[in-house]
Amino acid sequence: MDVRTGLLSLAAVVLALSLGAARADASTTLGSPDTSAAPDGFVCATCPGGTSLGFAQFALRDSAVQAPEDGVLVAASVHAKRIAGGEPPQIAVLRPAEDDGGDMTVVASAPLPVSSAQASVERVEGLHLPVRKGDSVGFLFRAGEVDLGLRKRARPDGAIQSFSLPCEPCGMDGGTGVELLFDGLVEPDVDTDGLGDESQDPDGGGLGLDWEDDWFEDFEEGDELDEDFEEGSSRRQRRYIRLLDADRRKGGRSSLLLRVPRAGRVSASVTLPSNRRTGAGPFQTILTGDKRIRRAGRVRLRLATTPRGARVLDRRGRVRVKVVVAYFPRRTPLTLLMRSARL
Repeated sequence: MDVRTGLLSLAAVVLALSLGAARADASTTLGSPDTSAAPDGFVCATCPGGTSLGFAQFALRDSAVQAPEDGVLVAASVHAKRIAGGEPPQIAVLRPAEDDGGDMTVVASAPLPVSSAQASVERVEGLHLPVRKGDSVGFLFRAGEVDLGLRKRARPDGAIQSFSLPCEPCGMDGGTGVELLFDGLVEPDVDTDGLGDESQDPDGGGLGLDWEDDWFEDFEEGDELDEDFEEGSSRRQRRYIRLLDADRRKGGRSSLLLRVPRAGRVSASVTLPSNRRTGAGPFQTILTGDKRIRRAGRVRLRLATTPRGARVLDRRGRVRVKVVVAYFPRRTPLTLLMRSARL
């Protein structure tokens, strides 16, 4: 077991509420589900040399092509080859026009260097490109210098868009039966600081300075970890709810150990980030739980497995998950606890 934990500050609670309780906060891969696959060809075998072009995946079965929530593009990969020149291609964030006429705008981009004359997978990390819900990713390059790998798909799957640069807005030239071999990883940015909450933000998206990479192995020792709820604790400290443990046992039984400051009700949702290895879709809920709390103290919340969650957990050993706990104490406002854990 490896649980990231810490006290949720009051400021983080207010922020979470302002963003809405329905956020699932899991990373999403946009584009090709497997950029390492051997390409069947290249998109610009007949493009005029020197033309600046952009390509985007408009639709792809069983893959996300539009961001389901606001966030940050933190990494990208492409299966491409270098033909000539040295100008790096770009990974770009594309935003649809408000009139929904098929036009889009390049709102942000970053170099994604391609150097090999043989088709190979190139990856760039540490990006900070802001993304809005509904945005997609595109690959921009100069024909005759770089070419982008593709795989063939049975029509009508694999719709793509292509456009000439510069363009403002960029018009659409559609095609089908093509999987473009590039992707972009979008992470949530709950506190809107421009850092991906899962791999870049030290406090996990506003979870507080007590956020830790590893959980204490000796949490069962007791009082030391509950010192913020002693009689001398401040009123502010007593409003905190803590996640002490995430437990998964044989037979599909899972539970959370919580420390609640007063009576009320807790409701939990455990989600799995979109991942082709786990088979989870974007923001896939795998476990849920709900319980009425009669008094302050430690509470074991037993979780029920969703049908999709059962299939995922049966195939996997330890998995990284997002835990969101809604806490409804009596006569006080709703608070949200968001944590990352391994089950």
